[in-house]
Amino acid sequence: MRIRRYCHTFSTLVFANTSPDLRNGEPVIMRLPLPITLCLIVSLNIACSETESEPSTETTTMPPAEAKTIDRLDPRLDALLAVEATVEQVAEGFQFIEGPVWVGGSTDGHLLFSDIPADTVYRWSETDGTSIFLNPVFLPELETNGQGGSNGLTLDLDGRVVLCEHGNRRISRIDEDGIRTTLANRFDGNRLNSPNDIVYHSSGAAFFTDPPYGLASPDAAELDWSGIYRLDTDGTVHLLADEQSAPNGIGLSPDEQTLYVANSDGDARLWMAYSVSDDLTLDDGIVLLDMTDSTDAGVPDGFAVDTEGNIWASGPGGIVVISPEGDHLGTVRPSEQPANAAFGNDGRTLYMTARTSLYRISTSVEGLMP
Repeated sequence: MRIRRYCHTFSTLVFANTSPDLRNGEPVIMRLPLPITLCLIVSLNIACSETESEPSTETTTMPPAEAKTIDRLDPRLDALLAVEATVEQVAEGFQFIEGPVWVGGSTDGHLLFSDIPADTVYRWSETDGTSIFLNPVFLPELETNGQGGSNGLTLDLDGRVVLCEHGNRRISRIDEDGIRTTLANRFDGNRLNSPNDIVYHSSGAAFFTDPPYGLASPDAAELDWSGIYRLDTDGTVHLLADEQSAPNGIGLSPDEQTLYVANSDGDARLWMAYSVSDDLTLDDGIVLLDMTDSTDAGVPDGFAVDTEGNIWASGPGGIVVISPEGDHLGTVRPSEQPANAAFGNDGRTLYMTARTSLYRISTSVEGLMP
């Protein structure tokens, strides 16, 4: 408790006959007689003892996982996460991991995820643990004036791995022969900023976000905005929206009628919902949930969507569970701030990439998977 810490500190200072000088932080001598000093100590100890029993109203930013794993804010969360559900750490030792995607079946499949500063895509499975899938990702010979490896990963409709390459400033695909093919790297002749996340539509087109986080310097930008784009099957790139300050995580509702986009701006921590037209253009969008005023650390980043349309989004405090109507149902809190999430195994396991470790939690609802 903050008050108790202050009482302890002040008692110590009085006992030592010193006090912090508010002008420059240097200790100065307090000219207090010993009887007054002793009386002050007794009074402070009594006050601190009474204060300690009062409930704290302070809000912490990231409670330890062992103290609080799940904040349940709405009873609807109980149908999505069992009461006994807990967060499990399954791998560690990374630098900053992102962009998970599940590949394969429920028993023989594996998870791929990016470690951006390590310039590596890792592979993890229950039987084999962690191994390197792709290293390096960044190709200096492309001379992009970018930095870092890949970010968001997904699978196309044929099951091929698709990468949002941060530093290479492009979207690429790994073909059957292992060669990476560029799918998109420019819009109207200008190089993209640094593609961040991507989701495929059943038509074969893909939606992706393009903030500037992979640029080596602001001067490297060739576009004056951070866009939301559509990549058509013929390779054409269309700008759909450019109003968001920092578009990041992206996903579709189960019926593909709504496109969700996270905004990773500390001054506008929110998720947008855009209606998808038949021609795959977007309307102006609405704010689905705004957590700008949250006292928790973290900004909206990558997310997963379940078959009932709930969004499992990295955001302030952990994985923020959002209903299709935009209600904050609760927060899953691993011991590190997550940056992204994806469903895997049989669709009822949520994997969370969180800084240096990979976590997971079992869900009662099935998630959408590529």
